[in-house]
Amino acid sequence: MTENPKIVDPVEQMEEPGVALQSDSTSGSGSAQQAADAEQVADVEQAADVEQAADVEQAADVEQAADVEQAADVETDTASDFDWGAAQAARLAEARRRRKAAVREAMEYVQSIALAILLAVVIMTFIGRSFVVEGASMEPTLHNRERIIVEKVSYRFRTPARGEIIVLRNPWRPDTEGWARAVEAMRELVDFSGSMRPYIKRIIGVAGDTIEISDGRVYLNGKELHEPYIAAPPWSDYGPGTVPEGHVFVMGDNRNNSDDSRGSVGFLRIDRIVGRAMLRYYPLNKTGMMRRPDVY
Repeated sequence: MTENPKIVDPVEQMEEPGVALQSDSTSGSGSAQQAADAEQVADVEQAADVEQAADVEQAADVEQAADVEQAADVETDTASDFDWGAAQAARLAEARRRRKAAVREAMEYVQSIALAILLAVVIMTFIGRSFVVEGASMEPTLHNRERIIVEKVSYRFRTPARGEIIVLRNPWRPDTEGWARAVEAMRELVDFSGSMRPYIKRIIGVAGDTIEISDGRVYLNGKELHEPYIAAPPWSDYGPGTVPEGHVFVMGDNRNNSDDSRGSVGFLRIDRIVGRAMLRYYPLNKTGMMRRPDVY
């Protein structure tokens, strides 16, 4: 028998590719679903990481707040334990210390000033001091308002010599000794009336010398003195007179305008000599040592 050939139904034939197409579509949908699931898993993991980081940050903030609160508690405890009485006592002690330091410093200033004044008095009384030339009795050698340094040491070891320029106490002032002389020296510094003003003269004769002035000429022990330092020859005569022991005879270089041994000064006691003029320091263009002339 002849086998009947298989008749293929066209509809069935068309359905088979459809089945194949459906299979392909199903495979594509599975891949997309898998990708979506992977993305969802990644999102979940990322969200978990973010949440974990937020938890860590929140925990750090909580810990920091706890530390701050603990520090505040410690500070509060410290403040509550602070002894205000001890602080007040410390402040009072510091104030007392500062007052004592201020008083001590003030006393040091007072002592320094007192010591300076004492040293000045001692120096002016026993060593030397500055003088201002007042008047014209020593012109042309010294002029009014010139400044000189007078030393008081040399005459403690030797007698005054002829030709030296000396400062002597005002002849109208009484004799003083010791601290009274120092007080007198201080009074001279503030004497604005001129009543205590010392004199400045030149020694012409010493103890034992005979002085005579005649016809405008000065004779020392019978010999005429040639004096290039005087302003003019004296107009009036004097003597002769012999200088007593412990005295000197003095005259100003301006012989006709000088109150000296020819007048109120008389023979000058050596103990009334303040000192020897040794240096002129003002005006500056005349600064120099006061030298004894070579005529004696």
